[in-house]
Amino acid sequence: MLNQRFLARACAALALLALAACNGSAVVTLTSTASTDNYLTYRVGLASVQLQKSSNGGTAYQVLPAGTTVDLAKLVNLSDVMGSVALPKGTYGNVVITLDYTSAEIVYDNGSVNGVALTPLGAGGQALGQVSLTLDLDPSNNFTVSSKQASWLALDFKLAASNIVNLSAKTVTVTPLIVGSAAPIDSKTVRIRGPLSGSVNTSNTQFTLGIMPFDFSSGGAGSLVVAPTDITTYEINGTPSTGTLGFTQLGALSSGTMTEAFGTFTATDTSDTTDTTDETDTTTGASTADETDTTTGTVSSSTNVSFTASQVLAGSSAQGSGFDRVSGIVSARSGNVLTVEDGTLLANNGSNTFLTGTATIDIGANTAVSTFGEGSPQSNATPQISVGSLIDAFGTAATTTAGNATLDASAGRVRLGNTSAWGMVTGTGTTTGTGTTTAIGSLTLDLTQLGGRSVQAFDFIGTGTSVSFDASASEYQVSTGTLDLTNSTVGVPVEVTGLVTAFGQAPPDFTASALLDPTTINAEMVIDFGAGTPAPFTSYDTSQMVVDITNSSVGPRHEIQIGSQVISTSGMSSDPTITPNSSTLMFAIQHTVSGTVENFNEYSNFITQLQSELNGSVLVTGITAIGQYTAESFAFAANSITVTLYN
Repeated sequence: MLNQRFLARACAALALLALAACNGSAVVTLTSTASTDNYLTYRVGLASVQLQKSSNGGTAYQVLPAGTTVDLAKLVNLSDVMGSVALPKGTYGNVVITLDYTSAEIVYDNGSVNGVALTPLGAGGQALGQVSLTLDLDPSNNFTVSSKQASWLALDFKLAASNIVNLSAKTVTVTPLIVGSAAPIDSKTVRIRGPLSGSVNTSNTQFTLGIMPFDFSSGGAGSLVVAPTDITTYEINGTPSTGTLGFTQLGALSSGTMTEAFGTFTATDTSDTTDTTDETDTTTGASTADETDTTTGTVSSSTNVSFTASQVLAGSSAQGSGFDRVSGIVSARSGNVLTVEDGTLLANNGSNTFLTGTATIDIGANTAVSTFGEGSPQSNATPQISVGSLIDAFGTAATTTAGNATLDASAGRVRLGNTSAWGMVTGTGTTTGTGTTTAIGSLTLDLTQLGGRSVQAFDFIGTGTSVSFDASASEYQVSTGTLDLTNSTVGVPVEVTGLVTAFGQAPPDFTASALLDPTTINAEMVIDFGAGTPAPFTSYDTSQMVVDITNSSVGPRHEIQIGSQVISTSGMSSDPTITPNSSTLMFAIQHTVSGTVENFNEYSNFITQLQSELNGSVLVTGITAIGQYTAESFAFAANSITVTLYN
């Protein structure tokens, strides 16, 4: 069985090819954390990502052999592998990242059809070019590379802490904040994108991908081995399949075929106990003792990661093979004409363009339709594409005026993905299906966002069985099936994920496969302090932080967002208390002048360091936190906290 072969080799599922005997590898991923300010695109240059053993310099190991571009707005729900670099074993304490804002495209979602383009500025109001950050990784949770093993380094760009939007001036003040950790910092799906390297290994059910992240043509370092299972779904050149059949079809593709694998990393704690000799850094000639932290003299444990693929796209289903691709959210449909505002055009030649205007997509009876994650093809399925559908449309593109494009997909394909919908609950219901005792739930939402953008951009004409049943943002009907609605009561925010109803067949308007309520939605606290304050807290210690919301330096952003609900801290009767929760933890202290970021996985270490730095003269300019908020007790249980200092 395919799954048996996978299990037998799970420990070796992720490995850098052609490693020297005493080397290991660092697999580096990048994601982003959403902001209370919503962006339609946030494209910046990623000029360089380097790993170093210490802040004193020395050999820098490049994760990106050449600069590339990344759209951070597209990484809010995804973690992308940007490289897997071969390294001499040892402990690496620093990451140096250089961003380039010279040609940045940043578009803010203000509710209009095409949003507002923002000009990025530095803290002093100057035009922004290249900006370098030095990430000091948590010394108590060393990022250690072991021989013949792969270690995972997770990076996260904090959009809220990095940007302050001025809509009237159409500018955004940028002080980039990226955090890094040797421990997993979220549970997002991980994507590996790149060309097939060599032939697919049918004997041990693995395949190897080069790394070409972010849907751009510049590659990251190294190659990775990917292990599917017997329930992995595939879409290869437009044809969906599952398990052995899909893997066999993948094996028929030639080396160099563009492929994407979606799945999860599994980390296994290990120690290299058999190899105790010193190793030589072939770049510098320096000798590094096996697994020894040269700062503390202690032996560090190591982590080996493996990758399990749940979905695979290959050939023209990923990119190329004669097809151009437009990706985005369907904002309107008229007959067989789809409208996508602010989409992305990935051309057959590899060029990647953000469309600042409208993409018009023609579909027809010969347009094949598939759904991401489903292993069987659909027939006569073009009605499944409706307003609010997240799509990848494949066909022949032509650019009309600046920012606009057309795509003829009448003989091409459309792939549907899950859409998210945010709203406040205005009604609930339960029905029992014919011949069954299973209760089927439903919610009515006052919708604020669909597919990650404001609902004002959508035209719901034609979505219903008649005009009177067309979807309405103020009364959006969601079928929730057997999902738990205990905490989804009237007046609370929810986020549902699933598929919109087929065009012309609403109500309901949406079928949810997952639901987040106030107890599970990630709330975000953002408080700016303008030019800064030396005392942002009424108290802070190793158990909690109490934010002083009456501080005279509090700036225009001072709110807690829970899905579609926004709570201003200026109206609170008590200062909010931030405590660490029991899930994955990530804390950071940003220094805007020096461009350094101190990272911590332990709250107590974070607070101890913060207390040593807030000496009465150092100013705090901002605080952000991610977690769950309980309004009744003004309690914020955070899994991530960042504090920005002006020094």
